[in-house]
Amino acid sequence: MNENFIEKVINMINNRNRDNHEIYKNNGYINLLSLYQQAIFDETKDQEVLNLDIRSFKRVEFKSFDNKNLVGIYHLNEVKTNKWIIACHGYSSSKESATIASYYFNKLGYNIFSFDFRNHGESDDALITMGINEEKDLLKAIEYVTQELKAKEIGLIGFSMGAHTVNRFVLSNKVKKYNIKFAISDSAYFETKQVLKRVVNSIGGPLIGNVFDKLLVDIYSVYNNKYNINIDEDTLTYRIPLCEKTCPVLYLHSKKDAVTDFQDSEKFYNLRKLLDEKDILHIFQTGEHIRTQILHPEMYWKLVENFVSKK
Repeated sequence: MNENFIEKVINMINNRNRDNHEIYKNNGYINLLSLYQQAIFDETKDQEVLNLDIRSFKRVEFKSFDNKNLVGIYHLNEVKTNKWIIACHGYSSSKESATIASYYFNKLGYNIFSFDFRNHGESDDALITMGINEEKDLLKAIEYVTQELKAKEIGLIGFSMGAHTVNRFVLSNKVKKYNIKFAISDSAYFETKQVLKRVVNSIGGPLIGNVFDKLLVDIYSVYNNKYNINIDEDTLTYRIPLCEKTCPVLYLHSKKDAVTDFQDSEKFYNLRKLLDEKDILHIFQTGEHIRTQILHPEMYWKLVENFVSKK
Protein backbone atom coordinates (compact mmCIF):
# COMPACT_ATOMS: atom_id res chain seq x y z
CA MET A 1 0.00 0.00 0.00
CA ASN A 2 1.17 3.55 -0.71
CA GLU A 3 3.61 4.63 2.02
CA ASN A 4 2.36 8.23 1.99
CA PHE A 5 -1.19 7.02 2.61
CA ILE A 6 -0.04 4.88 5.56
CA GLU A 7 1.80 7.83 7.08
CA LYS A 8 -1.28 10.00 6.59
CA VAL A 9 -3.41 7.53 8.54
CA ILE A 10 -0.78 7.32 11.30
CA ASN A 11 -0.74 11.13 11.44
CA MET A 12 -4.52 11.06 11.84
CA ILE A 13 -4.17 8.63 14.75
CA ASN A 14 -1.68 11.00 16.36
CA ASN A 15 -3.58 14.20 15.68
CA ARG A 16 -5.11 15.02 19.05
CA ASN A 17 -5.77 18.63 18.14
CA ARG A 18 -3.11 21.02 19.35
CA ASP A 19 -5.40 23.95 18.61
CA ASN A 20 -5.82 24.25 22.38
CA HIS A 21 -2.29 25.63 22.81
CA GLU A 22 -3.79 29.09 23.24
CA ILE A 23 -5.94 27.79 26.10
CA TYR A 24 -2.86 26.75 28.05
CA LYS A 25 -1.25 30.19 28.04
CA ASN A 26 -1.11 31.99 31.41
CA ASN A 27 -2.07 28.96 33.51
CA GLY A 28 -4.95 28.13 31.21
CA TYR A 29 -5.16 24.67 32.73
CA ILE A 30 -7.10 26.31 35.57
CA ASN A 31 -9.78 27.36 33.08
CA LEU A 32 -9.99 23.82 31.71
CA LEU A 33 -10.27 22.40 35.23
CA SER A 34 -13.08 24.87 35.90
CA LEU A 35 -14.96 23.84 32.76
CA TYR A 36 -14.70 20.12 33.58
CA GLN A 37 -15.61 20.76 37.21
CA GLN A 38 -18.76 22.67 36.29
CA ALA A 39 -19.74 20.10 33.66
CA ILE A 40 -19.54 17.21 36.15
CA PHE A 41 -21.47 19.16 38.79
CA ASP A 42 -24.18 20.08 36.28
CA GLU A 43 -24.67 16.41 35.42
CA THR A 44 -24.25 14.79 38.85
CA LYS A 45 -25.18 17.57 41.30
CA ASP A 46 -22.45 16.16 43.54
CA GLN A 47 -21.24 18.97 45.79
CA GLU A 48 -17.98 17.11 46.38
CA VAL A 49 -16.67 18.06 42.95
CA LEU A 50 -17.06 21.75 43.84
CA ASN A 51 -15.15 21.20 47.08
CA LEU A 52 -12.01 20.60 45.04
CA ASP A 53 -10.13 23.92 45.04
CA ILE A 54 -8.91 24.02 41.44
CA ARG A 55 -7.02 27.29 41.93
CA SER A 56 -4.66 25.59 44.33
CA PHE A 57 -3.36 23.22 41.62
CA LYS A 58 0.31 23.62 40.75
CA ARG A 59 1.89 22.90 37.36
CA VAL A 60 5.10 20.86 37.01
CA GLU A 61 7.26 19.47 34.22
CA PHE A 62 9.37 16.32 34.07
CA LYS A 63 11.14 14.22 31.44
CA SER A 64 10.02 10.98 29.81
CA PHE A 65 12.32 7.99 29.26
CA ASP A 66 13.10 9.35 25.78
CA ASN A 67 13.63 12.93 26.97
CA LYS A 68 10.22 14.29 26.00
CA ASN A 69 8.76 17.02 28.17
CA LEU A 70 5.74 15.86 30.17
CA VAL A 71 3.47 18.26 32.05
CA GLY A 72 1.57 17.49 35.23
CA ILE A 73 -0.58 19.24 37.80
CA TYR A 74 -1.13 18.44 41.47
CA HIS A 75 -3.37 19.35 44.39
CA LEU A 76 -2.48 19.02 48.07
CA ASN A 77 -5.22 17.86 50.39
CA GLU A 78 -6.27 20.31 53.11
CA VAL A 79 -5.27 17.68 55.65
CA LYS A 80 -1.55 17.01 55.31
CA THR A 81 -0.89 13.54 53.92
CA ASN A 82 1.69 11.50 52.04
CA LYS A 83 -1.01 9.52 50.21
CA TRP A 84 -1.37 10.29 46.50
CA ILE A 85 -3.68 9.28 43.70
CA ILE A 86 -2.24 9.47 40.18
CA ALA A 87 -4.90 9.90 37.50
CA CYS A 88 -4.33 8.77 33.89
CA HIS A 89 -6.43 10.19 31.06
CA GLY A 90 -7.68 8.49 27.90
CA TYR A 91 -6.81 8.79 24.22
CA SER A 92 -7.30 12.35 22.86
CA SER A 93 -8.04 13.65 26.36
CA SER A 94 -5.84 15.46 28.91
CA LYS A 95 -4.72 15.77 32.52
CA GLU A 96 -7.55 18.16 33.36
CA SER A 97 -10.30 15.65 32.56
CA ALA A 98 -8.59 12.86 34.53
CA THR A 99 -8.04 15.23 37.46
CA ILE A 100 -11.67 16.26 37.78
CA ALA A 101 -12.81 12.66 37.21
CA SER A 102 -10.78 11.84 40.34
CA TYR A 103 -12.31 14.59 42.49
CA TYR A 104 -13.71 12.24 45.13
CA PHE A 105 -10.21 11.30 46.26
CA ASN A 106 -10.02 14.77 47.79
CA LYS A 107 -12.75 13.69 50.21
CA LEU A 108 -10.94 10.40 50.81
CA GLY A 109 -7.88 12.29 52.03
CA TYR A 110 -5.54 11.97 49.04
CA ASN A 111 -3.35 14.44 47.21
CA ILE A 112 -4.16 14.38 43.48
CA PHE A 113 -1.64 14.25 40.62
CA SER A 114 -2.39 14.02 36.92
CA PHE A 115 -0.28 14.49 33.82
CA ASP A 116 -0.51 14.64 30.03
CA PHE A 117 0.70 11.54 28.24
CA ARG A 118 2.99 12.09 25.26
CA ASN A 119 1.32 13.89 22.37
CA HIS A 120 -1.56 15.07 24.56
CA GLY A 121 -2.37 18.33 26.34
CA GLU A 122 0.78 20.30 27.11
CA SER A 123 3.25 17.43 26.77
CA ASP A 124 5.64 17.16 23.82
CA ASP A 125 4.79 15.71 20.44
CA ALA A 126 5.57 12.01 20.23
CA LEU A 127 4.09 8.86 18.76
CA ILE A 128 0.93 7.69 20.55
CA THR A 129 1.31 3.98 21.28
CA MET A 130 -2.00 3.33 23.09
CA GLY A 131 -0.28 2.22 26.29
CA ILE A 132 3.14 0.85 25.33
CA ASN A 133 5.27 3.99 25.73
CA GLU A 134 2.56 5.54 27.88
CA GLU A 135 3.38 2.93 30.53
CA LYS A 136 6.90 4.35 30.60
CA ASP A 137 5.44 7.87 30.93
CA LEU A 138 3.44 6.66 33.93
CA LEU A 139 6.60 5.27 35.53
CA LYS A 140 8.26 8.69 35.19
CA ALA A 141 5.19 10.32 36.76
CA ILE A 142 5.36 7.88 39.67
CA GLU A 143 9.07 8.59 40.09
CA TYR A 144 8.36 12.34 40.10
CA VAL A 145 5.63 12.05 42.72
CA THR A 146 7.83 9.81 44.85
CA GLN A 147 11.05 11.81 44.59
CA GLU A 148 9.86 15.40 44.26
CA LEU A 149 6.54 15.35 46.12
CA LYS A 150 7.65 12.79 48.73
CA ALA A 151 4.75 10.39 48.26
CA LYS A 152 4.85 7.42 50.63
CA GLU A 153 1.74 5.64 49.40
CA ILE A 154 0.25 5.73 45.88
CA GLY A 155 -2.99 4.69 44.23
CA LEU A 156 -3.59 4.69 40.48
CA ILE A 157 -6.76 5.42 38.52
CA GLY A 158 -7.02 5.27 34.74
CA PHE A 159 -9.70 5.90 32.15
CA SER A 160 -9.78 4.01 28.82
CA MET A 161 -6.21 4.28 27.43
CA GLY A 162 -5.17 5.40 30.90
CA ALA A 163 -6.84 2.32 32.38
CA HIS A 164 -4.99 0.06 29.95
CA THR A 165 -1.74 1.82 30.87
CA VAL A 166 -2.44 1.31 34.58
CA ASN A 167 -3.21 -2.37 33.97
CA ARG A 168 0.13 -2.73 32.22
CA PHE A 169 2.03 -1.04 35.02
CA VAL A 170 0.59 -3.13 37.86
CA LEU A 171 1.93 -6.22 36.06
CA SER A 172 5.43 -4.74 35.69
CA ASN A 173 6.80 -5.91 39.05
CA LYS A 174 7.39 -2.28 40.09
CA VAL A 175 4.42 -2.05 42.45
CA LYS A 176 6.32 -2.87 45.64
CA LYS A 177 9.20 -0.50 44.87
CA TYR A 178 6.87 2.51 44.69
CA ASN A 179 4.35 1.29 47.29
CA ILE A 180 1.41 1.20 44.90
CA LYS A 181 -1.49 0.18 47.15
CA PHE A 182 -4.29 -0.19 44.62
CA ALA A 183 -5.41 0.58 41.09
CA ILE A 184 -8.75 1.48 39.54
CA SER A 185 -9.39 0.59 35.91
CA ASP A 186 -12.32 2.41 34.28
CA SER A 187 -13.35 1.18 30.80
CA ALA A 188 -10.08 -0.53 29.86
CA TYR A 189 -9.24 -2.44 26.69
CA PHE A 190 -7.10 -5.58 26.79
CA GLU A 191 -4.85 -5.38 23.71
CA THR A 192 -3.17 -2.44 22.00
CA LYS A 193 -3.74 -4.06 18.61
CA GLN A 194 -7.44 -4.34 19.27
CA VAL A 195 -8.00 -0.71 20.19
CA LEU A 196 -5.76 0.63 17.40
CA LYS A 197 -7.95 -1.28 14.96
CA ARG A 198 -11.01 0.51 16.34
CA VAL A 199 -9.30 3.90 16.17
CA VAL A 200 -8.32 3.38 12.52
CA ASN A 201 -11.82 2.21 11.70
CA SER A 202 -13.37 5.25 13.38
CA ILE A 203 -11.19 7.81 11.60
CA GLY A 204 -11.07 6.06 8.24
CA GLY A 205 -14.72 5.37 7.51
CA PRO A 206 -15.49 5.03 3.79
CA LEU A 207 -11.96 6.25 3.02
CA ILE A 208 -10.40 2.87 3.80
CA GLY A 209 -13.27 0.62 2.64
CA ASN A 210 -12.24 -2.88 1.61
CA VAL A 211 -8.52 -2.26 2.19
CA PHE A 212 -9.01 -2.16 5.99
CA ASP A 213 -7.23 -5.41 6.87
CA LYS A 214 -4.28 -4.69 4.56
CA LEU A 215 -4.08 -1.16 5.94
CA LEU A 216 -3.84 -2.45 9.51
CA VAL A 217 -1.04 -4.85 8.59
CA ASP A 218 0.88 -2.01 6.99
CA ILE A 219 0.30 0.29 9.98
CA TYR A 220 1.58 -2.40 12.37
CA SER A 221 4.60 -2.82 10.12
CA VAL A 222 5.42 0.90 10.17
CA TYR A 223 5.03 1.06 13.96
CA ASN A 224 7.34 -1.94 14.27
CA ASN A 225 10.01 -1.14 11.68
CA LYS A 226 10.12 2.65 11.86
CA TYR A 227 9.26 3.29 15.49
CA ASN A 228 10.28 -0.04 17.10
CA ILE A 229 6.81 -0.52 18.60
CA ASN A 230 5.66 -4.10 18.11
CA ILE A 231 1.89 -3.60 18.32
CA ASP A 232 1.18 -6.83 16.47
CA GLU A 233 2.68 -8.97 19.25
CA ASP A 234 1.96 -6.76 22.25
CA THR A 235 -0.26 -8.58 24.76
CA LEU A 236 -0.53 -8.62 28.53
CA THR A 237 -1.48 -12.28 28.78
CA TYR A 238 2.13 -13.40 29.03
CA ARG A 239 2.87 -10.91 31.82
CA ILE A 240 0.41 -12.34 34.30
CA PRO A 241 2.23 -15.60 35.17
CA LEU A 242 5.51 -13.65 35.25
CA CYS A 243 4.20 -11.07 37.71
CA GLU A 244 5.70 -11.59 41.17
CA LYS A 245 4.09 -8.66 42.97
CA THR A 246 1.06 -6.58 42.04
CA CYS A 247 -1.75 -4.77 43.88
CA PRO A 248 -5.54 -5.15 44.01
CA VAL A 249 -7.44 -3.69 41.04
CA LEU A 250 -11.03 -2.45 40.89
CA TYR A 251 -12.43 -2.96 37.39
CA LEU A 252 -15.34 -0.73 36.35
CA HIS A 253 -17.08 -0.94 32.98
CA SER A 254 -20.48 -0.66 31.32
CA LYS A 255 -22.31 -3.19 29.18
CA LYS A 256 -23.38 -0.27 26.97
CA ASP A 257 -19.80 0.88 26.27
CA ALA A 258 -19.48 1.10 22.48
CA VAL A 259 -15.81 2.14 22.49
CA THR A 260 -14.21 -0.53 24.67
CA ASP A 261 -15.75 -3.92 25.42
CA PHE A 262 -16.80 -4.67 29.00
CA GLN A 263 -15.64 -8.24 28.39
CA ASP A 264 -12.06 -6.92 28.30
CA SER A 265 -12.38 -5.91 31.95
CA GLU A 266 -13.84 -9.35 32.67
CA LYS A 267 -10.86 -10.89 30.89
CA PHE A 268 -8.40 -8.93 33.02
CA TYR A 269 -10.28 -9.90 36.17
CA ASN A 270 -10.43 -13.61 35.33
CA LEU A 271 -6.82 -13.90 34.19
CA ARG A 272 -5.54 -12.11 37.28
CA LYS A 273 -7.09 -14.73 39.55
CA LEU A 274 -3.75 -16.49 39.14
CA LEU A 275 -2.18 -13.67 41.16
CA ASP A 276 -4.35 -14.27 44.22
CA GLU A 277 -5.14 -10.58 44.65
CA LYS A 278 -8.39 -9.18 46.02
CA ASP A 279 -9.52 -7.68 42.72
CA ILE A 280 -13.11 -6.52 42.29
CA LEU A 281 -15.14 -6.35 39.09
CA HIS A 282 -18.32 -4.31 38.66
CA ILE A 283 -20.14 -4.10 35.35
CA PHE A 284 -22.79 -1.39 35.16
CA GLN A 285 -25.83 -2.16 33.04
CA THR A 286 -25.97 1.34 31.54
CA GLY A 287 -23.57 4.14 30.71
CA GLU A 288 -21.55 5.18 27.68
CA HIS A 289 -17.75 4.98 27.53
CA ILE A 290 -16.19 6.28 30.80
CA ARG A 291 -19.58 7.75 31.71
CA THR A 292 -20.70 5.42 34.49
CA GLN A 293 -19.25 7.88 37.00
CA ILE A 294 -21.61 10.53 35.62
CA LEU A 295 -24.67 8.31 35.28
CA HIS A 296 -24.23 6.40 38.56
CA PRO A 297 -22.12 8.70 40.78
CA GLU A 298 -23.38 7.41 44.12
CA MET A 299 -22.80 3.74 43.26
CA TYR A 300 -19.51 4.49 41.45
CA TRP A 301 -17.92 6.29 44.38
CA LYS A 302 -19.36 3.87 46.94
CA LEU A 303 -17.57 1.07 45.09
CA VAL A 304 -14.36 3.09 45.02
CA GLU A 305 -14.56 4.14 48.67
CA ASN A 306 -15.23 0.60 49.91
CA PHE A 307 -12.41 -0.75 47.76
CA VAL A 308 -9.85 1.87 48.84
CA SER A 309 -10.77 1.64 52.54
CA LYS A 310 -9.62 -1.99 52.62
CA LYS A 311 -6.17 -1.26 51.16
